[in-house]
Amino acid sequence: MKPHRLRAPAADGAMLAEPPLSAATGLLNANATRMSGWNYDFQGRTFTRLRSMVRAQVLEQARAYHVQGGLDLPGQGATFERVVCTGHQPELYHPGVWVKNFAVARLAGEHEFTGLNLIVDNDIPKSASIRVPYHSGTQLRTQLVEFDDWSGEVPFEDWRVRNEDTFASFHDRVRQVLDRSVTDPILDTFWPRALARRKHTARLGQRFAQARREVEAQWGIRNWEVPLSAVCETQGFLWFASHLLANLARFQSVHNEALAAYRTLYKIRSTHHPVPALGQHDDWLEAPFWVWRAESPRRRPLLVRQLAKTLLLRIDGENDPLAELPLAPDREACCAVEQLQLLPVQGIRLRTRALTTTMFARLFLSDVFIHGIGGAKYDELGDEVVRRFFGIEPPGYLTLSMTLWLNLGTNPASSARLHEVEQALREVAYNPDRQIRSPAPEAEVIIARKKTAIGHDPETHPQKLERFREIRRCNELLQRWVEESKQSLNQQRAQILAGIQQNNLARNREYSLVLHSQERLQSALVEIGAPIAPAPRV
Repeated sequence: MKPHRLRAPAADGAMLAEPPLSAATGLLNANATRMSGWNYDFQGRTFTRLRSMVRAQVLEQARAYHVQGGLDLPGQGATFERVVCTGHQPELYHPGVWVKNFAVARLAGEHEFTGLNLIVDNDIPKSASIRVPYHSGTQLRTQLVEFDDWSGEVPFEDWRVRNEDTFASFHDRVRQVLDRSVTDPILDTFWPRALARRKHTARLGQRFAQARREVEAQWGIRNWEVPLSAVCETQGFLWFASHLLANLARFQSVHNEALAAYRTLYKIRSTHHPVPALGQHDDWLEAPFWVWRAESPRRRPLLVRQLAKTLLLRIDGENDPLAELPLAPDREACCAVEQLQLLPVQGIRLRTRALTTTMFARLFLSDVFIHGIGGAKYDELGDEVVRRFFGIEPPGYLTLSMTLWLNLGTNPASSARLHEVEQALREVAYNPDRQIRSPAPEAEVIIARKKTAIGHDPETHPQKLERFREIRRCNELLQRWVEESKQSLNQQRAQILAGIQQNNLARNREYSLVLHSQERLQSALVEIGAPIAPAPRV
């Protein structure tokens, strides 16, 4: 591994793309060449055969998701033979995340691929609110506005709306706070669609994802979508999972060694960043998957114990095994897969963790994957795990993000001006004699004392210490003659700091996509080549 620093673009409308989108053709071709010659065995299924199975089954799940949600089908005769893919949690994220969906549509159209967005619904929400900016007089402030009651650390796929009244009134409450700071927020077209989703699903994440997908369709963007929870219950995914479980001791060793190397490379001391090491509890090994029961939706590590010819699985924190699989490093996974397919009927969720999510998506589901900055940092580690465990150079990916401000106005304050004022304050504190014009006789005496002390060249340490103290005494005695200047500079400093704080709020790239101007966001996306057909405002 080599250190790779990624930074979010700072300027309004700027985009980070590594490699540039114009280089995607070369990346697609390189990935196709690399993976076409790989014939790795996944416990009785070759990579080529298993990848075909995965794509056919995920297409089936995507089609069912679109039909169930009343979403348009991007193509009746579609196949997942060639796929450009991205993914994110189904939350009200900022435009820097959303831009990936538009890039998928662009690349899919340019290369006659299928565009796919993975709805990562096995992840945990960050909150049940968004931060909304507003002007209070001349000051810019923010306020949290809730869209539901907080349900704790419940994965998106099990988060059902708890307070329908709060959900229904979200648009009006946001609009009341936002006032006229943004004249045409996407919220106005997004939230009626989210409310209409109530007839299809109680799941909050699906309401958000389906409303967003409808807005995209209105703009001419028609990618396929599929929840990761549905992908994790396909037979193809369970073959992949079985292979990791059958070889868990080796995978865990590779994972933890690569993680230690990553932390050394980036000088990371935290034991939880970027991910925790996979642990061991007596003779139970921690697997790279989450597991939980539907009636108790709290994600727990999956623990595995290898017996002679079988594997025991249990949820961390429970004593009794949830399954015994006929699986070992030298056994085919067909029977194990059959048993794993029974888990959903029992209300048991077996899901990927961050690294296994993109490992599966990049190896099996896509020909090129588009990451955001966070995902790309994770997959520096994921790439090393793939190299060491599978013995192959992993397929390359794109990293994409965009910064877009809400156009809330800016303050002339700057860090450069703050530095100037703080330097001036330092001069007043340590060189007040240089700031006094036409000093009074009393001040002249003190200035002369300071000059004498500065001109003295002491030999011993006590003499040097006394010289330092004399200069400091003189500076302190002279402060009353520069008090007015000091007060003026401190006022300037306070004003600049307040202005910088206002700019930080105005230029925050994290504001939810629903707060952004539809016209302004569409213009920014067209600038990067997104195939948008702007629709009239609703």
